[in-house]
Amino acid sequence: MCCLVVPWASAQDELRRLTDRLLAPPSITAAAGFTVRVLVPPGHLYDPLWLVPRDGVVWLNDDGGEEGEKGSRLYALDQEGRLSTLIELGKLLPVTGFDVAPASFGPFAGQIFTLAQPQVAVVGATANHIIQRVDPEHGYEASVFCTLPTSGQANKGISGFGVDARFGPEGTPFAGKFFAVTAYNNTIYQVTPDGVCTPFVTFDGHRFAAPAGLGFALDGKTMLVTVSQGDIVGTPAAGGGAVVRVSPTGQVESQPFVQGLTRPMGLDFAPPEFRPFAGQLFVADVENIQIPVPMTQPLAADGKLYRITADGGRHLVASGFFNPVGVRFLKERLWVTDINGDFIAGKRELPDGFLVEIRAP
Repeated sequence: MCCLVVPWASAQDELRRLTDRLLAPPSITAAAGFTVRVLVPPGHLYDPLWLVPRDGVVWLNDDGGEEGEKGSRLYALDQEGRLSTLIELGKLLPVTGFDVAPASFGPFAGQIFTLAQPQVAVVGATANHIIQRVDPEHGYEASVFCTLPTSGQANKGISGFGVDARFGPEGTPFAGKFFAVTAYNNTIYQVTPDGVCTPFVTFDGHRFAAPAGLGFALDGKTMLVTVSQGDIVGTPAAGGGAVVRVSPTGQVESQPFVQGLTRPMGLDFAPPEFRPFAGQLFVADVENIQIPVPMTQPLAADGKLYRITADGGRHLVASGFFNPVGVRFLKERLWVTDINGDFIAGKRELPDGFLVEIRAP
């Protein structure tokens, strides 16, 4: 017999079983004192990344999907996780991080600034990234604000593999600047309203490299950056991840703020409404970033969420994530994004990302 003919109905059934498995809701387990629910299940988002509260809703960038030379969307989510499209596919260069400009950013206040690839697919991921300006008053028209220059030694200094981006808090030494993380060359850039992009800090030669998520201390005096040992897409060193402090002049403090993580990403401080954990830092740890090719490859549910006490103690909040990224508090709610299997153009294009809500009753 030269070949086997598979009935069409059987092929459809097999495809459905495969899709159901890949888009199955995750099993997230909360530690004692917390409750968890899947707010946006797989099937709606490709790679949900960072969360920005805005006018009663939360804006979210989804780094997936392509249309011609453009990629990714921006969504708005209400408190129940219902999605509405803010910027549709086909208008933006692929967005990895974003924020809304505050008053200290002069004439651009209220506009959206993004860290983005200069083009779609892998070739864009490993090229010098751009800062994209998006004007809500003119139909969310996007334009290139500046290109991030090469910096440092890693990967010839190319400012690729964009991760997080945000504005410095108002009334602090970081105000009036937009900060963007590119893990390919271990660098954080600063962008000023005059359109100048310059390296703020490069982690070459430091114990920890591969910067990913960024935030700011509650007093606004230091920047906090999640870092890990080894290349951002390589196998991480277990326990080799940390949160470090960076001064307003770009100096990295020698003693990490948090140690013992593996591949930390997003972070945020619990507000007063998140009792009894107010003031504690919460950090997502993907452990091993998983990029499954082929599409059917199963993923390890090794991602975790931790809280950090004042003495630096690390305590598990929830487990069962795949690749958790964004962490953002909304008063008594904590939202965590997970890209799951990652969007890879032409190889793995599956809306398997999800969003989880955690509470402390």
